[in-house]
Amino acid sequence: MGDDPTDDLLKEIASKHGVALGREDPLLIVQTMHARLLAESRSAQQAMLDDYRTTLEGLLERWSAETKAKAERIVTASLTATTETMKAQMATHTTTVASAIRQEVTEVLETTETRMRRAQTIGYLNLLAALVTCVAAVVVYWTLRP
Repeated sequence: MGDDPTDDLLKEIASKHGVALGREDPLLIVQTMHARLLAESRSAQQAMLDDYRTTLEGLLERWSAETKAKAERIVTASLTATTETMKAQMATHTTTVASAIRQEVTEVLETTETRMRRAQTIGYLNLLAALVTCVAAVVVYWTLRP
């Protein structure tokens, strides 16, 4: 096949239909118009496709930016809520632990105070017993002395 599409078309019509057409035939005018319209339509459709692609890319970029911004807001809100919840729980548990420690210390102090009172009482009783023993020894000494 040659470089000119018209020559190729003339050869194809001659071989398929057995009809020889000249370059001046009105059918070739229609074919040329048809080819021209197809080329124009192809270029117009390509331009529309390029425009559509540009529009889609712009929309996708905007959607991506909006989605990213929303995701960041959600993550920030989630972190803030989690932090607040964690602070509240820590405060509650700290108060609970402080109360438990205070109660344990109070119980130990009461027990220690009770034991100290008992030891003090025993000490006074021992002192009294020692005094009585000392007085008894003095009395025995004075009575047995010649």
